[in-house]
Amino acid sequence: MIKIAMRSFAHHRAAAIATGLVTLVGTILVTGMMSLLGTGLAESTAAADRAFLVQFPLIMGGWAVAIVLFAMVSTISVALTGRAGEIAGIRLIGASPRQVQQMLVIETAAISAITALPGLAVGYMVGWIVTRSIHSAGLTDAASVFAPGVLLPILGVLIVLAASVLAAWIGSRALAHRSPVADASPPRRRRTGRHPGRRRRVTAAFMIAAGLASSAAVLAMDPADVLTTAMTGPGCVLVAVGMCVLAPELVATANATLDAFRPARTTAPAHLAAINLSAAPERVRPTVTFLTLFVTVAAGTLTMQGIENSVGTANSTAQVLASINYFVVALIAAFMAIALTNNLVASITQRREEFAVMSLIGSTSAQTQRMLVREIGAATAISTIAGSVGAFVTVLPFAIVKTGNPLQAAAPLPYAVTIVIGISVTLGVTSLVGRRTIRTA
Repeated sequence: MIKIAMRSFAHHRAAAIATGLVTLVGTILVTGMMSLLGTGLAESTAAADRAFLVQFPLIMGGWAVAIVLFAMVSTISVALTGRAGEIAGIRLIGASPRQVQQMLVIETAAISAITALPGLAVGYMVGWIVTRSIHSAGLTDAASVFAPGVLLPILGVLIVLAASVLAAWIGSRALAHRSPVADASPPRRRRTGRHPGRRRRVTAAFMIAAGLASSAAVLAMDPADVLTTAMTGPGCVLVAVGMCVLAPELVATANATLDAFRPARTTAPAHLAAINLSAAPERVRPTVTFLTLFVTVAAGTLTMQGIENSVGTANSTAQVLASINYFVVALIAAFMAIALTNNLVASITQRREEFAVMSLIGSTSAQTQRMLVREIGAATAISTIAGSVGAFVTVLPFAIVKTGNPLQAAAPLPYAVTIVIGISVTLGVTSLVGRRTIRTA
């Protein structure tokens, strides 16, 4: 299986690049936080700075690992969708589902190993920049110099490698266990009295409830306590991931809304987009997943830090969090933007045959592209709404404790910036990649 995996790896460069980019940025984030943790645990670090330099990277590193794992599962799942025929062929010649999963895990592990060294190097740089910024602001002692050591950054690389292997195993499970002679279309729901999505919805509800509980715990804390920020941030991430798990329901909501407000007479691209959203919602599911995650985490964290900046006191630990969180959130947002772009490119290029058939039956390139933009536009609209609602309800307790004004959780600037960036990336990539794919089809 190792030999087959290496040959398969050589013939799927686009998927390898997409997975490699996600792994590279994830390695940078995790090793950057681990190098900061190493500095906090170093003997040369001042005792007064040790608690913050340990707590902060543990919190942010936990966010990064969760987001990296989630992003890699989705990226690998989308990339494997275009390889259904190849995997069915491997199954037909005698490979078991477990062997197929092992092959795909080996491919992903090889990609992660290639990105490990550059990710480690840039992660060191990120840790140094964060440490230098804290010291330049006069918020840490001069003795607390950047001293990451070797073991913890390497442990960060190994954590990302383990996360990539786990993501490949999870992401390939459904495809590897599919019958090689079964219909490749999405399975229809069987009348067995069971609900296939119940476990997923229960998981999503649990994560959202845990995130809201983490945020609501702030209401019982002192406004000056640094734990207000430490509880709100993870709560925002948990709510974001829970809403992403509900991506199929969000797509169904977008389709139902379009049906309700569709005029009696509509254009061909709009009609085809509605049919595609209803018949094949899995095509836009990755877009909904990552855009919802992006909007919720970025808007929620930026709003939280804006409130913290407006009420923070000089030289407080809370102000330290505010001064660095913008940099770390920018890295996480860039990571999610890369993952969103990768999934958009993969899902659009896999529709080349569909676009070719549309051309044969008389659809012009402009009509096909308008159909594609309308599909992604509907996904973008529902994602921005869901992400904004998730960010608001998560930051609401924080705003009440810090300012006494719940409307501070709806500060327009963080939401506007986040939504504009998300829409620009989504529709921009869709237009560019869609135009090229439709033209070549």
